[in-house]
Amino acid sequence: MNLKEVHREQKRKYQECVNRIRFKSIEVDTDDVYNKLWKRIETSKKKIGVSPIWKYISIAACIALLCVSSFLIRDSFLIKPLSYLEVTALAGSKTHVLLPDSTEVWLNGDSWIRYPESFDEKSRHIELIGEGFFKVTKDAHRPFLVNLDGMTIQVLGTEFNVLAKKQSNTIETTLLEGSVAIYKESNETSLPDRLLIPGEQAIYDKQNESIRVHPVQTSCFVSWVTGDYVFEKVTFGQIIDALERSFNVKFHLKDKALKNVYLTAQFTHNESLDNILSILQISMKYKYVIKDKNVFIE
Repeated sequence: MNLKEVHREQKRKYQECVNRIRFKSIEVDTDDVYNKLWKRIETSKKKIGVSPIWKYISIAACIALLCVSSFLIRDSFLIKPLSYLEVTALAGSKTHVLLPDSTEVWLNGDSWIRYPESFDEKSRHIELIGEGFFKVTKDAHRPFLVNLDGMTIQVLGTEFNVLAKKQSNTIETTLLEGSVAIYKESNETSLPDRLLIPGEQAIYDKQNESIRVHPVQTSCFVSWVTGDYVFEKVTFGQIIDALERSFNVKFHLKDKALKNVYLTAQFTHNESLDNILSILQISMKYKYVIKDKNVFIE
């Protein structure tokens, strides 16, 4: 055979092989193929963008921030209850108290004060029983108010002394510096019942709600704080009142007329009660005996 015949024979055999092969038709689910293809496309997009983990973290952070913001907003509108502090000066002692606004208070023996841990933006309220000397820090926007049994004292910045013993029917307010407004408990107006100027003392009677004002020598009423006793033409009765406050004693006079005797004396070195009575004895010609917390004068 020549070359053409050989080629022709191979082609024939090849055709016979092809005719023997039977191809099975493939059944294709077009919807399934489409869904799988779309899923692969979506997966490739996610890989290019932000990781799902970070998305969850971002969502959690937003929720947390929203909760904290809501709490802070709610907390800012809530009225927090005030916390109060109480200080008591035991009988025979004196206590110095520094209030939140830097106001200074001296409590005499057997006295009590109550005040908030922090003052609000409108006023400064405190309560007092007994005797206290105040050096009030000036604040034009927040008046300082001393609430007592039956009356209220209002100031902005001043120095004054208050005697308001629980068992007493009177309250004494003595002004050293500044100004003081006195309001009775029954006063529902903004106008004070009385205004004091330095050197004046107001005596409020709880029973008839009357207020009597008169000039005084203020040193007699603050000597228990300073330890200095400056008596200028004052009665012996006023002197023993000052000594009773300072030394926590009770005077007993056999002759009541001694209370009306006028004296002038100065004691400026924290002298003892015995020394003071010994010096006054020279002018008054009396005899005295000190027994415990009682002073007997004949």
